[in-house]
Amino acid sequence: MTGTGQTPLVSVVVPARGEAERIGRCLGAILGQDWPVDRLEILVVDGGPGDGTAEVASAVLARHPGVRSAVLANPGGTRSGNLNRGLRAATGDIVCRVDARSLIPPYYVRRCVDRLADPSIAAVGGSQHSIAPSADWRGTGIARALNNRLAMGMARYRRGGPSGPTDTVYLGAFRARDLRELGGWAEDLDVNEDFDLNRRMARLGTVWFENTLVVDYLPRESLARIARQYFGFGRWKVGYLRERGESPRARQVVALAVVPGSVAAASVIAGSRSRVALLVASGALALLLEQAGNSERTAQSPVRSRLWSIGTCAAVVGSWSVGAWFELLAGPRRRR
Repeated sequence: MTGTGQTPLVSVVVPARGEAERIGRCLGAILGQDWPVDRLEILVVDGGPGDGTAEVASAVLARHPGVRSAVLANPGGTRSGNLNRGLRAATGDIVCRVDARSLIPPYYVRRCVDRLADPSIAAVGGSQHSIAPSADWRGTGIARALNNRLAMGMARYRRGGPSGPTDTVYLGAFRARDLRELGGWAEDLDVNEDFDLNRRMARLGTVWFENTLVVDYLPRESLARIARQYFGFGRWKVGYLRERGESPRARQVVALAVVPGSVAAASVIAGSRSRVALLVASGALALLLEQAGNSERTAQSPVRSRLWSIGTCAAVVGSWSVGAWFELLAGPRRRR
């Protein structure tokens, strides 16, 4: 609640680009909130006009005239640029970020507002739970891997746990005045912009992880796209740490050692220069990672889904580590 006792107006900002197939589900989840519709504002920021995203979003929002909404064009906008475009247009007291691939639970806005009623809390968010991008064994295998706490780096919003202070959260809700005071999302970053913002928010108060805010996430549909995504994550993480003068966390140091360490271990296990033996040993290590890091009972996943999960775990961890080493060895002058 606001200081006057009135129900605060909440602006939900959705950065989108190339999301025509997913934006409808995302907006459906936002429109399904148990929050007064007259105290909700939805702003979709389209960074790639012409890809159909704006048209789908406009059609969905037009069916709900009681909700304040707008679809804003931001041609060529990065994710951070789209978020800041939405922030400039937002009229709410609270700003909730919701990505186009995310499906928030019906109580999401209400619980974020409840937590932000505590003046000591500057940001609140929850955890990410991947759902299958398709109903077949590939889709279920990808989702299983992307919910693997070890493969995903053991961040709090990936592994869950009790509610409490943390370093970063998934998506995030903030007081609009705090966001503007800090300058919004850093537009020199298009990856790690959420971590960077939460680091700056920590100057104003606690970054709070709320374990009841489990948000479904729709991942990429192929190993190639996932590998490209995590290769980029690895590069940007190293670039971010270098440019901000920060030290990596322990979990990131471990991840940096995974690829060279795994290759060395696999070579020892193989005991031979045989490529087949090396692949078998590397596969065994990937199997160990998949099994040790997955909280889902093995019996719940068919063998083919588990095999696809093993491959996805290897793609995520290997691509992130290779991307990070690539950036480390390239030096600070290389543009990402």
